[in-house]
Amino acid sequence: MTLRERLLLQLEEFWRCLWGWIPGGPGMLIRRALYRPLFARAGSFRTGVGVVVQGFRHIRLGRGVGLNRHSSLYAARGQITLGNNVFLGDFSSINANDAEIIIGSNVAIGPMSLIQGANHNCDRLDTPIVEQGHRSSCVVIEDDVWIAAHCVILPGVRIHSGAVVAAGAVVNRDVPAGAVVGGVPAKVLRYRGQARWERNG
Repeated sequence: MTLRERLLLQLEEFWRCLWGWIPGGPGMLIRRALYRPLFARAGSFRTGVGVVVQGFRHIRLGRGVGLNRHSSLYAARGQITLGNNVFLGDFSSINANDAEIIIGSNVAIGPMSLIQGANHNCDRLDTPIVEQGHRSSCVVIEDDVWIAAHCVILPGVRIHSGAVVAAGAVVNRDVPAGAVVGGVPAKVLRYRGQARWERNG
């Protein structure tokens, strides 16, 4: 990361500290007006108290995006694209550093969930893990997906349209369209439209 990029991140943090704490409707309106020019692209959006955004210029927002209290978007060294009507729950995080994360439209992400775009390299035994860098990847979440609370979406995953990820799931492989998945690691429990007594396994 260049010196200029580091300075821009410091300025972003200072800007957030100035305006990120203001509660209620006035705070949302102020942040919308002051944050909008910083994004690479931004439709209508709202940000709750304590929202953290790092790397504004690498983030694209569609219309009707909601970033709830203390949620976070990290894209200082990556790219984030959110479609229309995407909602990020309280204390949830999208981390696209060293990666790209693409989320379609009409996606709900529950509180305290994590979408992680990159992973640590850890193969070498002669070098500390923190010095081995990251394996970059792309995470794609298609349209009309519900990710419930306390979920973890790992690097390289694609969640297809209409899928549901049950609370507490850890998703480490692709999720088929219309599937309801849950568990650690997540597996298909049933498909939407299928009666519960017809579920798999």
